[in-house]
Amino acid sequence: MRKKIILAAVIVFTIVSSVMGTRAYLCAKDKENLRSAICASRERYALDESIEEADVVAEVKIKGVVEEFDNGIPQTLHRASVVETYKGELPEEINVLQDGTKKMPVSDNPLFEEGERYILVLRNTVSLDDNDNSYWVLKEYFVSGNQAVETLLTGEPTADEDVIDIYDSAKSWNSEVSRKEAELPYNSEILNKSDLVDYIEEVQ
Repeated sequence: MRKKIILAAVIVFTIVSSVMGTRAYLCAKDKENLRSAICASRERYALDESIEEADVVAEVKIKGVVEEFDNGIPQTLHRASVVETYKGELPEEINVLQDGTKKMPVSDNPLFEEGERYILVLRNTVSLDDNDNSYWVLKEYFVSGNQAVETLLTGEPTADEDVIDIYDSAKSWNSEVSRKEAELPYNSEILNKSDLVDYIEEVQ
């Protein structure tokens, strides 16, 4: 009976996500406890392409969860304070929409946590009842000190050796970047934040 329920949920979720234009499906994480996660195939962007497509690019500090909801795909709306804006104009606080919830996370994209800082490449949302100052993510980089790690893999590796420095030894990573990188199910480059910011500003 449980298998039939999960199969039905997968079929419904796949149909709904297909209608919405999102290639996503449920993948079992723990068959005994029937826990699931969203496995998604996202549109792929190189960093320069994502910056050109973006309405805004900014460094933000996550303040907490505003709401979790499911309009076909489980999503979480976070409140964030704007630390610095690199493209466009933003108020002091914005909302950031992220796929997945605590009960139904995206398998390759950890949910934002309160107090964390990110450089986010963002587009205005159109799917919420109130879309003012609400954005969805094209690319995201967790930042700590002068290091950054891409936490939403949506394209080729970010760093070009001539443009952005890569910390090639885990011994040189700071503790927060090491913690975040360890949460990811793939190997991600640890970048020099200053180089990343310079590149973002140059692409505009």
